Amino acid sequence: MCNTLHNTPIKRTEEILMFFEEFKLGQRFQCDPILMTSEEIADFATKYDPQPIHVDKEYAENSMFNGIISSGFLTLSKMWGQWIRLNKLGEEFIVGKGLDYVKFTAPVRKNDVLYTEVEVVNSTPTSNPSRGKVTLKFTMTNQYEEVVLLTEITVLLKTKESSNTKQLVTV
Repeated sequence: MCNTLHNTPIKRTEEILMFFEEFKLGQRFQCDPILMTSEEIADFATKYDPQPIHVDKEYAENSMFNGIISSGFLTLSKMWGQWIRLNKLGEEFIVGKGLDYVKFTAPVRKNDVLYTEVEVVNSTPTSNPSRGKVTLKFTMTNQYEEVVLLTEITVLLKTKESSNTKQLVTV
C-alpha cells in the first residue's frame, strides 16, 4: 500500500472488486490519514483559489482565522484522492453523478492530519440492470477530532450482471 500520509501516487497492486450489489446501507470505510502541507495550500490557492485568506499571510493573520487556511476545494480534492486510493470502486466505477452538498465546517491549516470516514447512505438500482447508484457520505475530521468537511457524492457502478453479460454501459 502506498504511503498516503505523505501524498504519494496511487499504486494499484491488487484488484478490488466491489460491484453495486456489494455496497450495503450503513457500510463504512476508513481512508488513510493525510497531511495538509503549507506548500500544497499555497500551490493550490495560487493556481485555483487565490483568495487572500489562502495566500496573504498578513491578511490571514488579521482575519477571524488568525492565519492561512486551506481552500475548501483543496481539502475536498484531497479527501476524494484518499477515497480513490482506498480502491473500493476499482474498475466497477463508471462515473460520479454529483455532489449532493458540501459543507466546510472548520478551517484546515498546514500540518493538519485529516481522517475520512465514508458511509454508504443510499443504494438504488437503475432501470439498466448493468448499473446501480450508490450515495456515499464523507466525514472528514482533523487530528483534534473536529469535523472539517461533510459531503455526499453519488456514483454510478457496474453490477455483477454487467460483468457476466458484457453489456454496453451508457450514462
